[in-house]
Amino acid sequence: MSCSEASRPTGPVKSQELSPSTALREATTSGAAGQPLAWQDGLAKARRRRMPRGLKIAIVWLLEFAAIFALAETISVFFLPPGLIFYHPQQQVEPSARRIYDSQPNQRTFTIDKPYVTNSLGFRDEREVPLAKHGELRILSLGDSIAQGLGVAAEDTYARKLEASLAPRYGAVRVINAAVASYSTWQEVDLLEDKGLRVRPDIVMLSFCWNDLFPRPRLVIPLPVGDSNQYYNATLLRVLRELKRSRVLSFLRERLEIALFKAFPSFGWTHQQMIYEGRTSPYLEQSYSDVAASLEAFASLARIHHFVPILIILPMPGQVRHPDPAAHMQRRMEAIARRVGIPTVDLLPVLQQAYASTRDVYIQWDNTHLSPRGHQAVAAALERYLLDSQLIKRQGGA
Repeated sequence: MSCSEASRPTGPVKSQELSPSTALREATTSGAAGQPLAWQDGLAKARRRRMPRGLKIAIVWLLEFAAIFALAETISVFFLPPGLIFYHPQQQVEPSARRIYDSQPNQRTFTIDKPYVTNSLGFRDEREVPLAKHGELRILSLGDSIAQGLGVAAEDTYARKLEASLAPRYGAVRVINAAVASYSTWQEVDLLEDKGLRVRPDIVMLSFCWNDLFPRPRLVIPLPVGDSNQYYNATLLRVLRELKRSRVLSFLRERLEIALFKAFPSFGWTHQQMIYEGRTSPYLEQSYSDVAASLEAFASLARIHHFVPILIILPMPGQVRHPDPAAHMQRRMEAIARRVGIPTVDLLPVLQQAYASTRDVYIQWDNTHLSPRGHQAVAAALERYLLDSQLIKRQGGA
């Protein structure tokens, strides 16, 4: 007998019988050909689609944060000033072979949420300046974004406030705002020579700020056209500006910046502290030397074109808020101006007094650029200086 035959059962084969419970289990766990049933397949897919536990926790945290943030924003209405709202486009610039960039002429844009309008010369004024003066006293204002009036309406800048105050009492007076944001002293003097002299000014006020104390570039490279179009309107800047709408985020950002600057001082922060404390370095000495050279050119233009030059010294915001600040920068700039024959107006005492009485001297959450009240304080101080120096006369006066 072969092995295969020996392995076959010799008796009748008895069919296997299943108990009722076993049969039920077989029916519910296997489909045709051992495949899972449809409901099991759906359950398995649902399990595979189930959200990971970590993602669930993240969503819960996000919802909790959103709820807390919304509550904080609601409560902050009673304690914090409104955030900044930026309208677009912000002010535009164009490339300049002489000054890196210029304010774009004939623009209708915004500075934060206030209209920003320039004439054909690129000056912040909706009015064109006629060549004929007809006895009009003309004052040209040069400077950076503080003099330009970043964040305030044109009528709230110290240039326009000065004009509004002078004209009724001193006759035909026009104050022309030719300031350009982020300009340094050398750019302002070059703008005067290139464009400012066209308006035939009788008085030219050049404002100086601590951030003018950076060395003049030895090579002027015009801002690329694409970059100039996006100088104030780049996508990242627009996103960051949107966040400034929030009172809470503005408050946290302000505190965080102070803490970070103290823990990890940036170059700009350290540079400003050195200026405030009267310390020196080769870099800072070069900066003062370049400013002095620009002021010499300013004085030379005044002699040639017969206008009165005035240097306005704007204080650091930290000086304004301090009851007894060091004034090393002011004294040094006064010495430089005196050496080249330019009179000065030190605005530190003026803005200190304004801050002590109202605290409303700078734009909220900006703390650098003057508010309308800050501009008003500057305009009043400039008017007093012009009157005391007999640079203006009352109508009918000798």
